Amino acid sequence: MSLDKTIALICFMALSGCTAKKIEPPQVIAIPTTSASMFQQAAQLPELEDFFYLDEKQKKDFLTHFNSQAQSTYTAEHRLYNYLQNKLVYFTYEGANNTAQVALQQLSGNCMTLALLTTALAKLVNIDVGYQVMYQEPMFDYKDNIFISSNHIRTYLYKNNDAPKKGEFVLQRAALIIDYFPDSGDVTGENISPSRFYAQLYNNLAADALLQGDHDKAFFLSQKALQKDASYTPAVNMIALMYYRKKAYPEASQWFDYGMKQDNNQITLLSNYRDLAKKTNNQQLLKRINQRLLGYNDDNPYAWLALAIDAERNQQFSDAADYYKKLLDKAPYLHNANLALLRLYLKQQNYSSAQKIVEQAMQYAYEPARLEFYQMKLTALKQHRKKLEKMD
Repeated sequence: MSLDKTIALICFMALSGCTAKKIEPPQVIAIPTTSASMFQQAAQLPELEDFFYLDEKQKKDFLTHFNSQAQSTYTAEHRLYNYLQNKLVYFTYEGANNTAQVALQQLSGNCMTLALLTTALAKLVNIDVGYQVMYQEPMFDYKDNIFISSNHIRTYLYKNNDAPKKGEFVLQRAALIIDYFPDSGDVTGENISPSRFYAQLYNNLAADALLQGDHDKAFFLSQKALQKDASYTPAVNMIALMYYRKKAYPEASQWFDYGMKQDNNQITLLSNYRDLAKKTNNQQLLKRINQRLLGYNDDNPYAWLALAIDAERNQQFSDAADYYKKLLDKAPYLHNANLALLRLYLKQQNYSSAQKIVEQAMQYAYEPARLEFYQMKLTALKQHRKKLEKMD
């Protein structure tokens, strides 16, 4: 979520994947010690256990199912899976960040809510849970110059007695996958720790508070997120944005600098810091951020989409084209991104690049109607280029 034109924050509800990585000792980076006195302390904020709370009736209902004769032939994780399947028949998928208790009461919530509910039930019967982000082509809502987007969350129920022993390296544990909107075009993210998941819970509430205009609450919820994971960049970004809105530019800069020292989710933070550099006319900083931004790599190809849309809205067509190309480098099959880049090339009368992007898109156009559409575009481009060559 972001600020007036100066800020375009994307709310990522991001979780994990199945990527093996070399584990390096964490680098200790001091969190900025800026004053919070300009923010009014919000009313009581939720504690971590509040997210996972279930009332006695809900616990009894689940445990009765779990221990029933009908479930006795299933493994523990499969019993939980079966319970969720029965409940989710009536579940309404909406954008609300509900707690586990509310999710069962109302049978509604977003994918983070379902991850919460799955975790709350798993805690009752000692089943290990894992989380994963599945990057999907997002539906953007642009409200008050705030980009709103979310990533799809997949939850894993690990097989009991299958936890890795101390010192043992396991690439991937056996698990049941809880995935409510699977799609063959999803891009898999990386595994995250429970502390990262908890930080995301708080930061999603901070995003809700920002949309409701409660900047002070957004600030303190993001502070809670960093108490769970001090390296969670979206929370760092949110805090920097809140200082920015207070016109406390030195404090905002300290938080942006801190975020740049983290190792993930930097694209939105870098974009926001770039806007601050423009606002303060810091050309040296602006150059450094632009170089960092265009050289940055991210396992989420859609992270570039908001930047491309925002650049195009502000008639920064060259930047928009660069962002669309970064997106398509990782996800060349994205129809909307191919169309957007084609439109930009045609606007610039760059017909050679336009033809190349159509030819690339055709390689991933599996539906007959889409392939026919690209073929028509390609034919028209070739004919137009021939006419231009004859005129030269």
